[in-house]
Amino acid sequence: MTKPFAAALAAAAAALLFLPAAPAQAQSPFCARAIELINLAIDTSGGTMDTATATALSDRLSGLALFAQGAEKDVITAYADALVDANVTDLDPYTDNLNRVCAA
Repeated sequence: MTKPFAAALAAAAAALLFLPAAPAQAQSPFCARAIELINLAIDTSGGTMDTATATALSDRLSGLALFAQGAEKDVITAYADALVDANVTDLDPYTDNLNRVCAA
């Protein structure tokens, strides 16, 4: 009983090695740029944004959102607003929503 299961598991694992994979892409150039700006800010700040970095990123994202449309505009604007909102203590929900909307 164990041998057939082990063989099936090995075959499934081997198949995963050959499945085509493509890099994730944003839905639009606006989402792609928003994600690029956010990741750059996180990388250059060491993972924790100070007030100046958060404000600068918020300004850039707000400007970018002016050109986006629909749900993309809404999530980019929401993220930009959250960056400078003193009541927001956790960006994870905004990040998750941005990733959900901007996913390919």
